[in-house]
Amino acid sequence: MTNRTAIHPRLHALIGNVAADVPEDLAREIECALEARQLPPSRPTFLSCLDAIRSGDDQTGRACSPQTLSATGFGSLDRSLAALNAVLDLLHAAERARMDGDPQDQLGDFHRDGLIVATRQIARAAQDGLGDALAPAGAMLR
Repeated sequence: MTNRTAIHPRLHALIGNVAADVPEDLAREIECALEARQLPPSRPTFLSCLDAIRSGDDQTGRACSPQTLSATGFGSLDRSLAALNAVLDLLHAAERARMDGDPQDQLGDFHRDGLIVATRQIARAAQDGLGDALAPAGAMLR
């Protein structure tokens, strides 16, 4: 059985899973018409958002513009990111131990929750370290 979503991506983006019920000859004609109008196949929202984040948008979805970060802000950000990396390594090891290890080798809920809270605080410190570099002129970060 062929994947009609891959064969007719524009039609599928237009009408969703109902596209599977469209007769093949009609689906092909609709797909050709959509292609002729130069409509790109739609990507899932999650992947579109992920691409936008990777291309440099900020937490609100706006494109980031280059900013100058003070030495103090850079130092704070550097320390926060090093700490965040260390805590994420611990969380990753804890998850692997949970999946593969014996119960006595696993971290308890208290310690796992503590690492998650620490990760949140470190990420907040990193965000605060960026300070005004992310905020538009005259606007507050929060």
